[in-house]
Parts: sequence; C-alpha cells; structure tokens
Amino acid sequence: MVAMFATTALVAFSLPLTLAYPSPQPLLGLPTGPAPITDPRFTTWNAPGSGDVRSPCPGLNALANHGFIHHNGKNLTIPHLIDGLAAGLNMGVDFTVLIGGAGLLASPNPLGGSFDLNQLDQHNFPIEHDASLSREDAYFGNDYSFNQKIWNMVLAVYKGKTTTDIPTAAKVLSARTQDEQKRDPQFTYGLREFIFRYGETAIYLQTMSDPVSGVARLDFIRELFEKERLPVDL
Repeated sequence: MVAMFATTALVAFSLPLTLAYPSPQPLLGLPTGPAPITDPRFTTWNAPGSGDVRSPCPGLNALANHGFIHHNGKNLTIPHLIDGLAAGLNMGVDFTVLIGGAGLLASPNPLGGSFDLNQLDQHNFPIEHDASLSREDAYFGNDYSFNQKIWNMVLAVYKGKTTTDIPTAAKVLSARTQDEQKRDPQFTYGLREFIFRYGETAIYLQTMSDPVSGVARLDFIRELFEKERLPVDL
C-alpha cells in the first residue's frame, strides 16, 4: 500500500514536469533552452576548491562543478540560475524561480538579490530535509555532504538493476522514509518534506531518463549523486 501511494504521488509530480520542460520558453530575453551538446562546459568538470561552497543538492553542485553556474557557488541571482539550469539540465523557468526564491530567503540579506549555495544548508529550510537519498539526517550531524552509507541504502533497493523508473524510484523513497523513521528520533516528515522529496525525485528522473520510455540508466543517476557530475561521457 505504501509503495502504491508513493508511485501514484511520484507520477503526479512527474506529469507536470514532463509537460513543462521539453521546450522551455524565453523569459525577459534570457536563454531558457539547453546548451548544445558541444558546449565545453558539459565535458569540463572541476571539483570545488578552497573557498568554494556547495549545497545539499547534488544537481546544483554538479552545475557549479561544470561551470553552468558560478563555480565558487557564490552570488547566485535568479537570472543567472535561469540561464544555468536551463543550459545544463533543461530546467524550466518556473522551477528555477522557485529554487532561486528559496535561496534568497535563506540568504542573510534576502533583499540583496543573490545567495550562496551553502546558505541552502538549513535544516528543513529551504531545500534540506530528512530522509535524503544521499545525505545524513541533520540529527546525526553533517546533512549537506554526500554520505556513502546513506547512498548504499538506496543502492540496496535497486538490487542489481541497471535502470530506474517511477515505480522503482517510489520504492526508494518509501524505503528511505522507513529507514529514518526507525533511526532518527527527531525525524520530520510533513507536507513540505513530502513535496520536496517527491519533487526532487521527479526532477532527476525527468532530466536523466529517456524522454519516451521514462527509464533512466542507473549509472547516470550514480554519476550525478556520487560524483556531482553530469553523465555526458557515459
């Protein structure tokens, strides 16, 4: 029953994304389509260095590592994000404005018009949440860096599969929820967490999957989560 509900919820989140993101429309003259595959940023990847900052979100971190958004992860404005997320992941303006607005609210100076990626690391606001697919819960300490132990729980659900889809991704979400309900005495899972977790999963499936079948290669997903790298060379 839980898995069936999770699948239904994920379909509900995925459908509007499928309709919205195949061909984003220009906004205020900004380019909102994907960069050509020959764009050197796709094959240029640099790990964060001293003074660079990153977020709890592997997708945003990957875009910074590839230079689609500022590599140092700082001074991100909404127009800059609209350009970078569209170019690197074909993300629509609506989702990007949501992320950008949340980032501004997380900034010490929301009226300043920009934020840094590490300012997104606030428990239960704006994007960090319990039962992450690749991060530890805040109760246990570091909730922003990739955690192999947590990720191994996700990989265990796949049980040797080489692809993923909505039903499988829904099982992963259910498994992670149950894991943390048992482990974390301060586990938080309300409407906000529900929306963000299912929304995030729908987004990575949409950006990594075949547009016709909706099936995503697991090695693509692993490249994004484990290395925070876009899987263009696989």
